[in-house]
Amino acid sequence: MSETPARGRLCEAALRSLDASTGNRPPAGPDPEILTHLAECPDCSRELAIKTRIADQLKRAVQSEVEDPYLAARIRRNLREYESRSTARWSWGRRLITVAASLVIFLSGWIAYQLGHLRMTTGAQEAYIGSISRKVAGILRVGLGDHVHCTVFRKLPKEPPPAAELVAELGPEYSGLYSIVHARTSEQYRVVMAHRCSYHGRKFVHLALQGDSKLLSLVITRKGQGESFGRDQLAPALSESGISMYAGGVQRFAIAGFESPDHLVYLVSDLDKRQNLNLLASLATPVHAFLGRLEG
Repeated sequence: MSETPARGRLCEAALRSLDASTGNRPPAGPDPEILTHLAECPDCSRELAIKTRIADQLKRAVQSEVEDPYLAARIRRNLREYESRSTARWSWGRRLITVAASLVIFLSGWIAYQLGHLRMTTGAQEAYIGSISRKVAGILRVGLGDHVHCTVFRKLPKEPPPAAELVAELGPEYSGLYSIVHARTSEQYRVVMAHRCSYHGRKFVHLALQGDSKLLSLVITRKGQGESFGRDQLAPALSESGISMYAGGVQRFAIAGFESPDHLVYLVSDLDKRQNLNLLASLATPVHAFLGRLEG
């Protein structure tokens, strides 16, 4: 039987309705005419069944994986850095790359939105931090938790605030840390956030850096009762100017740290473990000296 113009119009409308709906199911309150058509038209009914089956299979497949919100943050960060490097006049090759990247991000975002992964509740965030923290030594969890809570789950500014504003956010005690970090990292990274924060009732001094699609945190906190890297039976991974540094990691996170008499210092990033440790080593001597003057 040939397709009538009216039937063709209803098929087009029904397919648009499917594509616009959540989970590829008819949206709430659709046109009764479209509902009737979906029930009577074998082609559209088959299309609905296929879309529903694919959506259900996709949902089950993604839900079987360990949730990693860091992936979403990294996708957004990569896109922002690519845009910032683009010139006013793009070549056709760059335009094609941008379109392809946008399609990948759109698809990833759609899947995550359907499953609630990009809109994590506070409870879900805490569950994720708890799940990865259990896989590292207790003393390393301190810096890891603040990095994920305050940097990964926070939307960092596309353009960092002026240096004077970042320095002011650190407060008079720790303001000197900005110049130390900037002087030793500015060729590869830039400080995009600097502040004093708290997580689980513990206070931190936190500088976040970005560069080359990498995200880093220098996290400093005062020691609690009896806290020390040595007490966790960790072996030093590196020693620089008499400062013992310790390292660990979980998933995409590399963690390195050292201590002063009163402070714990961490560098947490998505660099590989050796790069992360070497970068901390370049900061260790001046940061340790700064804290020594503060504690003295």
